[in-house]
Amino acid sequence: MSKIEEIDTRVKAYLYDIGYHGWSWVHVTVNRTWTMTSNIAESLNAVTKDIRKLLVVELLEYMRTLLKSWTNEKLLNAKGAFTYLGKKYNKELKNNRILSQKMRVRASTDYIHTVIDGVKHFIVCLQNKRCSCGQFQLDELPCAHALTALRHRNESYVNYCSLNYTRESLLQTYEISVDPLRDESKWNVPQHIAEEVVKPPTGKRQSGRSQK
Repeated sequence: MSKIEEIDTRVKAYLYDIGYHGWSWVHVTVNRTWTMTSNIAESLNAVTKDIRKLLVVELLEYMRTLLKSWTNEKLLNAKGAFTYLGKKYNKELKNNRILSQKMRVRASTDYIHTVIDGVKHFIVCLQNKRCSCGQFQLDELPCAHALTALRHRNESYVNYCSLNYTRESLLQTYEISVDPLRDESKWNVPQHIAEEVVKPPTGKRQSGRSQK
């Protein structure tokens, strides 16, 4: 938007008037809490690209094993964090804290502060967890300006972070394990299922050479 405004300020106003849904490639109306995610099906498609040639049972077993390893890996990462926030979010907070060391603050009220970053001024409202830079309310994590205001108040950042970023939330997210599967010879398959014959789909074969 800054580059567009340099070319013609009318274009920026025009795009805002239309709305993001009218021109943006990616438009989300809800807060994604600092993490952009793609469709989970697309993520699985990417890692199973070369596995799709397997038979159905083997394919499902591969998927189950994959999800089990992912869950275990995330759980171990969460357990390995000994800070209030998870590793990823604690690192971002640390970077913001380094940036805040160069800033000055002027208090207006107990919760409203003006933070001076070079020649720029930013308004921080700790009560509403907002900053005029937009990062505080979007990320739900104190930005460098908010941390400057918190340091001025000698107050901890703990009450100003989303609970989704905490180590405790990450542990709860991955505490449900993907159970192992017994050997196929031990399966208790109902008789009507065992006798069922699964035939290939009846469809018209597309013209041209098959990709596989």
